[in-house]
Amino acid sequence: MNQDLQQSLDENAKQWQALSLTISTSEKVAFDAQHDHLFTTHGSSFMAHVYRTAFEQVLQHTPDDERRKLLGAFQQAMEGAIAARYSTHPSAAECHACHSRMLLL
Repeated sequence: MNQDLQQSLDENAKQWQALSLTISTSEKVAFDAQHDHLFTTHGSSFMAHVYRTAFEQVLQHTPDDERRKLLGAFQQAMEGAIAARYSTHPSAAECHACHSRMLLL
């Protein structure tokens, strides 16, 4: 990668970071509502696919240093979730509660 392209990518990343810091509360509320609707409608497998696709797209267009930071943060979040005993497999009670709710809809 040439120096001009690297500088352009670095500047683009800085601009995106600045933009993300200026997202208003109403935009965050709107995103939360859309996210929760998709999660409730399509489930965790669908959302895992969405997250993975978004993550991969970001990684493709991120400079090496920023990519390492992002992957480090992701690793830390996974380790934290594992340490907090979160599981990708629901307990029988959680499964039953979820399916019971779906039958009521």
